[in-house]
Amino acid sequence: MVRYVDLITDAVQSGRKDDAAQSPASAIPESFFSRAAQAPAVKEPDSDRDVYLALWKQMQSIKAGIREKTGFDILPLKEQVRAIAGSPDLLDRLYHYTTRFGNEEDYTASHSINTMIYALKIALRLEYAPEDLEALGLAALLHDVGMFAVPDSILLKPEPLSPGEAEAVRRHPEAGRDTLAPWSGEMPWLAQTAFEHHELEDGSGYPRGIRGEQISEFAKIVGLASTYEAMTHDRPHRRCVSVRELIDTKNRSFSPRVMRAFLEQISLYPLGSLVRLNNRTLGRVVRTHAGQPLRPVVQIMEDADGNRVAEDRTVNLLGNPILWVTGAVSEEELARLTKE
Repeated sequence: MVRYVDLITDAVQSGRKDDAAQSPASAIPESFFSRAAQAPAVKEPDSDRDVYLALWKQMQSIKAGIREKTGFDILPLKEQVRAIAGSPDLLDRLYHYTTRFGNEEDYTASHSINTMIYALKIALRLEYAPEDLEALGLAALLHDVGMFAVPDSILLKPEPLSPGEAEAVRRHPEAGRDTLAPWSGEMPWLAQTAFEHHELEDGSGYPRGIRGEQISEFAKIVGLASTYEAMTHDRPHRRCVSVRELIDTKNRSFSPRVMRAFLEQISLYPLGSLVRLNNRTLGRVVRTHAGQPLRPVVQIMEDADGNRVAEDRTVNLLGNPILWVTGAVSEEELARLTKE
């Protein structure tokens, strides 16, 4: 089967006026939340949720403008990105929402928002200046506008794509570059990032197969963030997939400099998330280790037979050769634990 995330994985392995007064959530269909992943372990202020949903609403408006050929304005996005990029605390709080949103059937808007959040965290580790953080954030948010022109019949198709449909997906970097061309005089990095975000360090990417220093660093950061986002969220045609190949330090598809920052900033299993270990026990992540995203500290909640563990028992997987995380728990298991 060929699909957006499959193309990524293959490369790795080889506004109405009255709306303005509404809360962002009020204009979002209930179906948006129907396939959401687990909520953050700690309840966040409603205002943080509204920041995320306001971005979602703006991205949906841009998508409509592209599909209906009515045009769109990126100025509101610039203001929102500036606020997020200028507040590391807000960025960290929004980071928790990337595990909650991005699994809905129409994932295109959330994919862009989550990618921006991951990209900004990487850039903070790289000590980007404030103005560069803002520029990167906007580029990340708009990197996939070329996908907005791909019909839903292709994006949401559960069956294998035809060669023509697959080619339509592969053309989205060029479509994104062309869509953002009107802003190239003022912000040339927008179109460049959209055009290059599927290029890989070893030259195995597309559309041009460029490598190394030929690829802009914005595109390198956004490409890694976008790949990680796509692999760790459900899509209509598949569940989230393993990211072990992505974070393998021997993998040369991504810049070592960017990969190091990614591993130090992004936790594959965020605090509060529920995970299954290879001995079939289930636990909650209570601490993470910088640079070791697969080796968190886990509080055991259920034994291998599904019995609740009463005593306070934690396992530090760092340096433990016997135990490891096999994956996050399913939504069904999460719902069961919540009821108990």
